[in-house]
Amino acid sequence: MKYNRIASAALAVLCLIACTKEPYGTNDIPKVSLSEASAFVAPQLKPVGDVIVDANNNNVEAVTFNWTPADFGAPVQVAYNLYFSANGKTALAGTTFATSYTMAKADLNGLLTVTMGVTPNDKAAVSAYLTATVSGTDIEPVQSQNVNFDVQTYKANLRSIFICGQFQNGWDVANAPEFWETEGGSNTYKILIDYLAGGTITPGEDQGFKILTQRAWAGDFWGYDGLKAGWEVPENNDKNFQMGASAKDIYRVTVNLAAKTIDAEGFSAMSLIGNFEESGWNTDVDFVYDCKENVWTAGPATFSGGNNGFLIRFSHGWDLKLGTATKTSDYVQGGFDLVEGGADMNVPGDGTYLMKVYGNRTPMVIVMEKQ
Repeated sequence: MKYNRIASAALAVLCLIACTKEPYGTNDIPKVSLSEASAFVAPQLKPVGDVIVDANNNNVEAVTFNWTPADFGAPVQVAYNLYFSANGKTALAGTTFATSYTMAKADLNGLLTVTMGVTPNDKAAVSAYLTATVSGTDIEPVQSQNVNFDVQTYKANLRSIFICGQFQNGWDVANAPEFWETEGGSNTYKILIDYLAGGTITPGEDQGFKILTQRAWAGDFWGYDGLKAGWEVPENNDKNFQMGASAKDIYRVTVNLAAKTIDAEGFSAMSLIGNFEESGWNTDVDFVYDCKENVWTAGPATFSGGNNGFLIRFSHGWDLKLGTATKTSDYVQGGFDLVEGGADMNVPGDGTYLMKVYGNRTPMVIVMEKQ
């Protein structure tokens, strides 16, 4: 009797599906019937109080946005996009399938001050709204009303993350190189690493790496399945990022934790060239990477005669060069900010120098150490 009841129930379900099928091309598929577009119901964003971001709450507090669900006349998965308008610009704040979205104050502050150009420490008038559409379709989205609120912004300190991989001579997580945001609150981080350390990739060799929030595997970390790669990248069994068999020696890696993306630009070398004895503007002196100190070093470079110009270039060519170095670094003692495409730099005076470049900051920083 039990089996007869199950069979009868299954037959009823099959009959229901069969009765609601309609032809679609050459295949029969169940039809989902939505309302007419004019009957779609837009979500309604609930009021938001004014937000204050400061040194005490920037990294520990969050703001939650809530709304009523959209209705398309059928039980479909709805995708919501939350937008902010401020300072004459509009930017996507987040995407979700839920009817709420929680945003860290640090990310809210970064979106306003970095992406939308609001001056840090100023009050911003923000207008928020939602769009909703049926997930995976091109159905025209519906839009909520606008909700207005103020945000007292904050000049945020730079945050840092870490990179760990085989390029350290064996996944030395305790000494994983640290690198910083391009701007406070940008959630975008850049670092220059020697991926091959002068070697080559052999079949089956592990040349992978991961991104971490701390120098330990106890915290958050991301590999191939956690960040979307912006380059054609193979992976190994541990979901580590790989540059492939044709990998360059050097990579500038860019991580965007807000968008969960990672990109890499490869070079064959970073070198010093200029009016010093070891170069004469003809010979490149390559920088060597120390992954524990997280610094690139070139030299000695011997300058004399008062004509002391030099530049840093990549892949022994002029497609990308670093120069100028007249602004004192805010973060590296004795350092100067490097400018992409900048003019010739000059050492302070005749003598022999060891050049150190910190490629874990934006802009990169040079320290000229007189020997």
